[in-house]
Amino acid sequence: MSENKIKFFLGSNTRRGFIPLFDEIRRPADGRRLYLLKGGPGSGKSTLMRRVAKALENEGHSIEYIQCASDPHSLDAVLDHTSGISLADGTAPHILDPEYPGAYDVIINMGDIWNQDMLIESREDIIRLSSIIGKCHSMAAACITSAYALLNNRMELAEPYVHKEVIKEAYYRIIHELEGSPDGIEKKRLLSAVSVGKVEFFHDTIYALCSRVYSVRDDYGAASAMLLDMLHDYALLKGLDVITCYCSIRIPDKIDHLIFPSAGLAVTTSNTFHSCPADELIPETELIHPIEYNIASRLQSHLSMAEKLIDTACSHVAAAKALHDDLEAYYVRAMNFSLVDRIYDRLMQEILA
Repeated sequence: MSENKIKFFLGSNTRRGFIPLFDEIRRPADGRRLYLLKGGPGSGKSTLMRRVAKALENEGHSIEYIQCASDPHSLDAVLDHTSGISLADGTAPHILDPEYPGAYDVIINMGDIWNQDMLIESREDIIRLSSIIGKCHSMAAACITSAYALLNNRMELAEPYVHKEVIKEAYYRIIHELEGSPDGIEKKRLLSAVSVGKVEFFHDTIYALCSRVYSVRDDYGAASAMLLDMLHDYALLKGLDVITCYCSIRIPDKIDHLIFPSAGLAVTTSNTFHSCPADELIPETELIHPIEYNIASRLQSHLSMAEKLIDTACSHVAAAKALHDDLEAYYVRAMNFSLVDRIYDRLMQEILA
């Protein structure tokens, strides 16, 4: 296995607004504890999680990082698969509240160590910035909605041209490689997201988990959707260990990648928005029969417009990030970060006990 860190998203701006998959973190049946961090922006939640994760990695623990789609350098959650402990930012837009208080879920309130009076003094600025940030994300969602409509129309128009026999051949070749794979569970994740100024794609995660990668080149989306849906059904039927990674703007309507970590195999979709090298490339020319010129021309026009819309959405997310940095500054000034050491020491003592 590669030394690359395992990084995913668990939420993204989509055509339906922000859709979180954070319930995937909550696994009381096979986990020891879920710490829910509550507090404002800049209150140290991400820094605390990163600090804990680094210390646990130094202890040899297997760590999965959940990055923030609105700021990929910030953490939304950390999953320690060695100890069964998870830490998550439980604030909006992915609010997490305890389901089994004390027995499994534990709230850590970062608000206990901030200066309330300082925040009250800055109330008007905090409200103003929060409102503008919300509008930036709304504009990003509007662009994504329009891009989705164009991309979905492309996929529907391309469906009749899919070479189904090639899809079947690829399907049987891949499931043959999956024979004898250990049983497991399905986990739902995102490998990409419309993020700060660009579409962020964690392709290194694929190589960290898998030694063999199939890449389906498909700018239309129809052929890859058909193959991945078939493989997904097979994985669920056989009870395989699988990580299902959705298209970030079409959660949960379209699967973009399937990772079989126990088998060391992945099947990914490569397109205009994200691609990665692979051991075996299934080219678009093999998957799609020739499309009539007038339809192909319209499909290309749709793609060009969708690309511009996604670029615009990324710029809105970047604007929101810049404003969010200004918002964080008010909370950073109001925090007593010396007290975070006590929280850190308590967490490490409980996790390593």
